[in-house]
Amino acid sequence: MAAAAFALRPRLARQAAPLFVLALALAYAITAIAAVNGSIGARPITTYGAGSVFAHAADLGAGLALLAAGAVAWWWAVGRWLGSLAMLLAAVWFAPDLEGWQRYAVVRSLGAVLAVLFLAILFHLVLAAPAGRLRGQWTLASVTAAYAVTVFIAFGKALFRDPFLDPNCWRNCSDNIFLVHADQGIAHDLDVFWSRASVAIGVLAVAVAGLRLAGASRPARRVLAPILVPAAVIGTAEAAYAAALLHTPLEDPRNPMFFSLFLARSLALAALAVGVLWTVSSARRTRAAIARLTDELDEAPPPGKLREALAGAVGDPGLRVAYWLETSRRFVGADGRPLPAPAPEPGRAVTPIVRSGRPLAVVTHDATLVDTPGLEREIGSAARLAVENERLQAEVLAQLEDLRRSRARIVERGDAERRRLERNLHDGAQQRLLALSYDLRLARAAAEGEGDAELTALLTSAAEDAQDALGELRELAHGIYPAILAEAGLGPALATLADEAPLPIELGEIPQDRYSASIETAAYLAISEAVDDAADRRATSVRVDMRRVDERVLLLVEDDGAARRTSLGQVADRIGALGGSLDVGPTTLAASIPCA
Repeated sequence: MAAAAFALRPRLARQAAPLFVLALALAYAITAIAAVNGSIGARPITTYGAGSVFAHAADLGAGLALLAAGAVAWWWAVGRWLGSLAMLLAAVWFAPDLEGWQRYAVVRSLGAVLAVLFLAILFHLVLAAPAGRLRGQWTLASVTAAYAVTVFIAFGKALFRDPFLDPNCWRNCSDNIFLVHADQGIAHDLDVFWSRASVAIGVLAVAVAGLRLAGASRPARRVLAPILVPAAVIGTAEAAYAAALLHTPLEDPRNPMFFSLFLARSLALAALAVGVLWTVSSARRTRAAIARLTDELDEAPPPGKLREALAGAVGDPGLRVAYWLETSRRFVGADGRPLPAPAPEPGRAVTPIVRSGRPLAVVTHDATLVDTPGLEREIGSAARLAVENERLQAEVLAQLEDLRRSRARIVERGDAERRRLERNLHDGAQQRLLALSYDLRLARAAAEGEGDAELTALLTSAAEDAQDALGELRELAHGIYPAILAEAGLGPALATLADEAPLPIELGEIPQDRYSASIETAAYLAISEAVDDAADRRATSVRVDMRRVDERVLLLVEDDGAARRTSLGQVADRIGALGGSLDVGPTTLAASIPCA
């Protein structure tokens, strides 16, 4: 029983926390409504909302809308951090109304302290949107500096400002329960410093909002804009308001300039409330779409289905999935091709997907669209099973890719050995036979000069045999690897083949571009084998066409001989090792070789 009670405590705490926060928000809303309504009819006017029914509605509506939006976001949990910032911003929005409330001295004093926090919280919201979390040391340092300046000003004014001695007071000219020592000089310097700091923070908030929108992807911009655009308007209005106070320290709510800035802030704050709800709703829909991947992914999805489903759910077309292969300790794509280890980039987040403590894959996605913990948490167990199956498919494809590359390396080594052997025959045995033939001719000439007919006949026969051996050696070297193929390319090599072939060859469209040695060798040997096969089938002519389409070389060999009975397996193996395909017909041979 005791264990069960302890187990229930965290659950009860999680359920009670949202209710407690909502109760606090409701209590503050009631206090704010009382403060705004209590300022109506007061003389002199102590709040902007007391100036007119429209100003009263704008003041109350903006603050309550943002407070409600923050409470909803907090309740939905998906936007808890963003909701907290929204509720704090709404709270300090009502702080000037609390300061102008004539009823309670403690409320008036607290309102004066809290009102200073508005710009710092707004700046925090601009940097933390849309998830509400700060990322990076620069953002954390900037927000910390803004809060430090704000807290310094709030404490300084609370300790040294006596409202009764302030010639520019208008909301509260009597109460400050935190006053320790009245020093009007320090209070004035703090007011001037805070006005200048407000201009700087407001302009900085606008600049950061603009830079974030400009640097975001199109899907991320749709998520950020509903928050950052109203926040930029509020930052602009706050900076203009602070600049106006530097010019006119005595604030008057009936002044058209001050009243216009108040209305601009009110309307932008209401738009910010709508933006918070929109952003949190989008995040909730995204999580729901990720959770529904269980239904979209069956137990054996085709390669790439997971990436496609996740990209559609998150709304990020640039989303990438890299699968981890434990056996070979590397990452591969859905097609089995090796990938570099995923790493965070500016604006991009990396989320690992784990099942039973084992890493399955790593998802690289737009950090703005979905937070990293949320993505990993929302992929359910069934979806993880689909990820595991697709990872296994990727592992099989990776093994096939390794096998294909191994075959290609074997073919390349064989071709390299052919070229080496051809060069050795050309530069070694062939040169010796030439020297021997030359020496035999010299000896024969000497024998003829001495009149030795028998020796002359013998040397003549030896020279002819050496010449025949030289011809056979040249033919052998050419059969091993045609030197012209390496020196001049496929076009001239095919032209030479057409001249030496046992039957007429019509060369059609032959590209003159150079390709890799393995591609040129495969194409040449395929055509040579097809020509020899056509000759064996008593063909009278052969036509060869070759062209490049996108990233593949296509070749076609046609003849008029009898129907082919062999499959030309050696040619198929060579082209298959390069990732190509071969289609052998009765009198045709069609090959496709990748050349990317």
